[in-house]
Parts: sequence; C-alpha cells; structure tokens
Amino acid sequence: MPEALKGDLPSIAALKAAFPEGARKALTTARKATAGETMTDRLGSFLLAQTGARSLTAKDGTGPDAVLSRAQTAVDAAQFDAALTEIAALPEAAQADLQPWKDMVAKRASAQAAIADLTQSVQ
Repeated sequence: MPEALKGDLPSIAALKAAFPEGARKALTTARKATAGETMTDRLGSFLLAQTGARSLTAKDGTGPDAVLSRAQTAVDAAQFDAALTEIAALPEAAQADLQPWKDMVAKRASAQAAIADLTQSVQ
C-alpha cells in the first residue's frame, strides 16, 4: 500500500471545517502586518483584529480580507487548489497560520494521486 494512503486521510468535510479557524488567525496576523502608517490606520486595524470579523462572501481586492473571502468561497466549493492559490497572496506570516490546513490539503492530494496511480496500474 502506498505511504500516502496510510493513516487518517482528511475528508472534504474536515477540510471545510478546519479552514475558518486558520483563516481568522491569518487575517489577524495580516491585519497587524499591514496596519498602516497613521494612528487612524493602526487603530482601525487594531479594532478589526480584535473583533476577528472577516468576509465570508467573495470580495474583489488585494487586501487580506478579500483574499481570504475568495479562499473561503473556493473551500466551500471544495476547490482546494484555488484556495491555495488565493492564500499564496497573503503575507508570509499569515500564510504560516494556515500551514496546518495546507498540510491537510497536501495529504489529501497525495492520497488522491496514489489512488490514481493504483487505478492505472490495475488497468
């Protein structure tokens, strides 16, 4: 049996359920990293970070909330590669907050590839 198929494999439901927590952490980190120069900008970023509020429907833009809103939409549609592409636009520190989720996606992708290889070898 291929190594990728051993152990617990993350289901689509598990990937969908795990994303929001990492996204909230990533958004808080990104907001702190991009707080702005003025006291007003920093205060606004601080208040947004304290609430943990984030957009759940896809938004246009390059800001971390917009990026994560599009990633959330992709996750909801089980389009994990698209979500990973969106996440790559975040600051590195924010991406690190999503690393456990990204690892789950990679494990599932490896398992899917191993299944495809097994299927090919049986035919």
